Amino acid sequence: MHGNGLPHRVDIARLGEGEHSWAGALAGCPLPRMDALDARVGDVSATLTLIIDRGRPRLQGNCSAVVTLVCERCLAPVALDTAGAFDLVVVDRIEEADGYGADQPVVVAPKGQLDIAALIEDELILALPVIPTHDDTDCDGGQRQFGPAGEAAPARDNPFQALESLKRDDSGEVH
Repeated sequence: MHGNGLPHRVDIARLGEGEHSWAGALAGCPLPRMDALDARVGDVSATLTLIIDRGRPRLQGNCSAVVTLVCERCLAPVALDTAGAFDLVVVDRIEEADGYGADQPVVVAPKGQLDIAALIEDELILALPVIPTHDDTDCDGGQRQFGPAGEAAPARDNPFQALESLKRDDSGEVH
């Protein structure tokens, strides 16, 4: 196990054969793509294991953070527990990925420099929900009612009621 916390970068060329592990928090590192998503990221924790066997590095691990996004139903902030797990082959150039097949994900580490912060940011983005929302009990779903609290919502006409007459023929039969 290496030190306390996670490094922002790992120089794979300086590590020897075998298993190298890190665990801890990713502190003081900007996550620009999460900022672009208007997401506030809390403490990011992760465990990483880099296995170098005959010069072929493989990275396994997981990461987690509390990410605050905007609820798509009520437009209020929603804090989501976000976690991702990964098992990646480390390649020097993207062209090397062709040799592993489509079922084996890869991460590119140019000149042996693995950007841990970018990798963890990728995994957190992949773990985000497509449509962030509160649990049903915590969100009114954008259903707003104006007027005094406790008053029943006004009844609305069905906008498709006029179409009902078009479905009937002269005999009154519905088609």
